[in-house]
Amino acid sequence: MEADDVGEEDVILVENNQLVIEEMMYPQGSRVVLDLNDLKLPRIPSPVFQCDKFSCLFLSNNNLEELPECIGDLENLEALVISNNKLTSLVSPIYFLPHLQILDISNNDIDEITTEISNLKSLTQFIANGNKLTQIPATLGHMTQLRVLGFNENRLKHTPNSFSELTNLQILGLERNELECLNPVICKLESLRRLGLSGNHLANLPRDIENLTNLEQLLLDDNEFEFIPIQIFWLEELRELAFSGNNLQEMHPEIGKLSKLKVLGMNNNKLKTIPAEFCQLKQLEVIGFENNELTTMPIDIAELFQLRHVYFGSNQIEEIAEGISWCSNIEILSLGNNQLSNLPLEFGNLKKLRTLTLSNNNYEYLPVAMGAAREIEELALDGNQLRDLPDEIGNLHKVRHINLSKNNFHDFPSVLCKLHSLEILEFGDNNISAVPVEISNLENLTFLDLHQNNIGVFLPEMCGLIKLKCVDLSANVIEDMPEDVSQLRALNELNLSNNSFPQFPKSVLAIPNLQKLNFDQEEGNKVSSLPDEVEFSKINHLILSHNALRLLPNSINGMSDIRSLILDHNELYEIPETLCEMKQIEILHLNDNRLACLPENFDHMTGLRDLRLHNNPLKIPPMEICVSGVLQPIGRFIRRAVEREELLLTRMFVEMKTGLNKNELRYLMKKFRFPEEKIMDIEQTYSGKENLPERIYAALTFWKEYKGAEATIDELIRVLHIVGYDSLSQKLLAMKIYSQRLRF
Repeated sequence: MEADDVGEEDVILVENNQLVIEEMMYPQGSRVVLDLNDLKLPRIPSPVFQCDKFSCLFLSNNNLEELPECIGDLENLEALVISNNKLTSLVSPIYFLPHLQILDISNNDIDEITTEISNLKSLTQFIANGNKLTQIPATLGHMTQLRVLGFNENRLKHTPNSFSELTNLQILGLERNELECLNPVICKLESLRRLGLSGNHLANLPRDIENLTNLEQLLLDDNEFEFIPIQIFWLEELRELAFSGNNLQEMHPEIGKLSKLKVLGMNNNKLKTIPAEFCQLKQLEVIGFENNELTTMPIDIAELFQLRHVYFGSNQIEEIAEGISWCSNIEILSLGNNQLSNLPLEFGNLKKLRTLTLSNNNYEYLPVAMGAAREIEELALDGNQLRDLPDEIGNLHKVRHINLSKNNFHDFPSVLCKLHSLEILEFGDNNISAVPVEISNLENLTFLDLHQNNIGVFLPEMCGLIKLKCVDLSANVIEDMPEDVSQLRALNELNLSNNSFPQFPKSVLAIPNLQKLNFDQEEGNKVSSLPDEVEFSKINHLILSHNALRLLPNSINGMSDIRSLILDHNELYEIPETLCEMKQIEILHLNDNRLACLPENFDHMTGLRDLRLHNNPLKIPPMEICVSGVLQPIGRFIRRAVEREELLLTRMFVEMKTGLNKNELRYLMKKFRFPEEKIMDIEQTYSGKENLPERIYAALTFWKEYKGAEATIDELIRVLHIVGYDSLSQKLLAMKIYSQRLRF
């Protein structure tokens, strides 16, 4: 069909964009799919029901709350996918689509499937994961053509006896429900190949589970098993057995009968030993024994030649089995959180090893055998007692990620600078005081973590690492940042917290694409001001907590990209009016400062969604108004308070017109620090005894203009008291107190 031939009925309006139905269709095998996924549709556009060219309708990830009755008009529909919407029920016509083979209603809020579902005589796949179902209609058991049935993540406590009739069912998902026992009728489903029961409250299985002779995957993670039912070991077709997250204390020797097993998950149990028969499982590719109570690895593990992924982390293992070196297909080896201090002599045989985790062990030195595993891409050695690295580490030319945090390094290992493929280097929480200039050789580095060391200088050579995206230099003793740091054009996150900067490092504000800067100095040297150059920064998340800031520069409103500003635990006593112009700010934290009042136009920051002002001596508005963080009442209170302050200050000026003589006025103007020429101008303009009241009023009016926001009632009363005009000071104080009483 040409574009000119498309009628009005084939056009869908979605967010002011015109989408042509024909353009949303594509063939998939023998079917034609109409793909309306991810369009935020609140309803199915009516032209869909006027088109008969498709047999599959995809409507996932929209905002559908209900389906229209006319969905029953789509009689040619073979597949309907309406997952990830907001549906609470299914309309009856869905259950009468004569050719429907696939129905996916996952991740909605549906709490009932009616008995009418049995009318879908052609249905082979029904997926209802992630809903609020508490029961399954018995009539579903009459749908003998079903091959796939998914009820994961619902609220089911039992399944109907009619399930015994689902003789063609191959996949049954009942994971993450509330089952306390498995209905024995499920053991009659001899065609089952995958049975998912993880995340329930099962402690045992029916004896007849042995009848599931075609079962290939049995998932029982996160249940309450204390032992493995022996009948499971008779399921000779099992390829995957998942028992992680139970209370297993032992593994029966019968495990050796599962000769076709490829994946075995036993993580998070209480296993103390692994039977020798385990090593008879010659087809194993993935094994997980993390977080148990094992003290040794299987002695004959070399028999498991097909192993690819091996997980023995978080046990009490003191030595790596020598036989692991002959499992030359291993790609991932996880041995963190044990008590290891060495490697097998033939460790270099692991030619395919890509990921090695040895975190939190007892390594004081790294055996040279490590350098022979040249395919390693990720190496985790954090949490050991390493002081140096062997030169052979330089042979790991493919390594992309190394974690050496929390060791005992006093010098940065220069051999690391030979690893040109390195992208992520974690070296925090050591004792190094410098980084070698050769670090500039790591031209592919994107993430550098050097926190919690004793580094005093940010090397200019580091400014040549132009691919750096994230740098953590917190908890060091750095005093300055070089001007060339602006060359780090890819850098978008920088942490300079808890260092020794005598003043805020202006150079970081010139980093062109910096988005997040953390300058929290809770345990560092606190800065007292920000440079005006902050206005040129592109930062959108700025953390300045635990400093000694008293004022923010007026130029801060130039930070057009700022979205989050964290200023907790400073000494701020006022906020500049220019901050109120920053409507883009979404998060503003000002806890634990010295703010007594907020600027008049504070509520102009209409983008604010997270405002925090706790532990300030706020009076305008008071804390009970601010605690909610809602701008409207804060703004109303401020404006009324400003109006009252203006009116009261004017009344005080009038009161003072007769309260001073000419000498007292001249002395007061000097205390106000008026320019001498202004004092003379006022005295000449309002000369003579008869004009003294107007002279006083003019002086006070100029003081208000001259001092701006600092010309407050409290300041006026304070100055009068300081110069010894106590009678007048007390009179104005009484006026203030009286006005406050009237307000309440």
